[in-house]
Amino acid sequence: MSDSDKVQEWYREPEGAGNAYRVQQYGELQAWVERERADANRYRQGRFRPSFASAEAYAQSAAEYRRQLCELLGRPLSGLSGARTPSEAKIEDAAGHRLGGMFRLTVQAADGLSLYGLLFLPDRAGPFPLVLVQHGGSGTPELCAGLYGPSNYNGIIRRFVQRGCAVFAPQLHLWAPGQGPEKDRKTFDTRLKQLGSSIAAVEIFKLMRGLDYLQTREDIDCGRIGMAGLSYGGFYTLFTAALDERIKAAYSSCFFNNRFVYDWSDWTWFDSGRRFLDAEIAGLVCPRPLYIELGLEDELFDVSHARVEAERVRSFYERLGLSGRLRYKEFQGGHEFAPDDAGVEFICEALAGPG
Repeated sequence: MSDSDKVQEWYREPEGAGNAYRVQQYGELQAWVERERADANRYRQGRFRPSFASAEAYAQSAAEYRRQLCELLGRPLSGLSGARTPSEAKIEDAAGHRLGGMFRLTVQAADGLSLYGLLFLPDRAGPFPLVLVQHGGSGTPELCAGLYGPSNYNGIIRRFVQRGCAVFAPQLHLWAPGQGPEKDRKTFDTRLKQLGSSIAAVEIFKLMRGLDYLQTREDIDCGRIGMAGLSYGGFYTLFTAALDERIKAAYSSCFFNNRFVYDWSDWTWFDSGRRFLDAEIAGLVCPRPLYIELGLEDELFDVSHARVEAERVRSFYERLGLSGRLRYKEFQGGHEFAPDDAGVEFICEALAGPG
């Protein structure tokens, strides 16, 4: 018998004969993940137990959770403690800003890293309260500032400056094609996670170094610092405020949600589902003022998934007798900063008076 005849004798069956087994394998894994997520919810909520004896006791007890979050996100946040040397910055005047001064800053962070952003100063005498305003995906400080015309940022920087706040609008690795070199954020994140870091850790570190510089300026009241951000900017607002207590009030727009539903890779870290999801991160902003808004017509994130998480955050503030420091709002709109001024006024009121 020839070799070709032997091949022909090999058993054959129709394609798809094993499909039912693969369906079973898929279903089993899917069910296992759902069971693990349910267990993670119970474990995470039981594990996050700050002291509710007083606002001061709560803030002190949050310090250990803050350290653990730094370790979760990775270097250079992990192991970050104590005073840091003031950052240096290159400052370029950008003429033509109607409300006051506009400057391009390049802040030296560390290890060859820098942070670029736009600084806006009101047309009056300082020192000013400062608000970091963080753009979202496909964004830039220029777009966020409305320098190209209307956008889903709805004049947020202008609204803060008109109320007497200085605004720093940093650039993160989120720009759109044509606004800078071609990038692959997720590839960077993967490479950084191989090294015990993450894109979030690097960018939050750079934001903190930006604050290190800004608080040295005589025209900035370093005791009155807030932060606001849309989408990815809402993510960075929530996380940066959770880690940096210099931020006295935070305004997160169109991000807060159920992270088991919206589990994007650069919002996910090893074992984060059992340690910190959005409610716990917001719990590290508490007892400081926190404004969370979501668009009822948001085309990216379904607001209905956020409501259970929001109730958990509400319980933190209520147990401390500080329910007025949390504002959760669902507004009639899409993936945008709400056009009304409720969030802006919330931050400005929180930053009013001496720091």
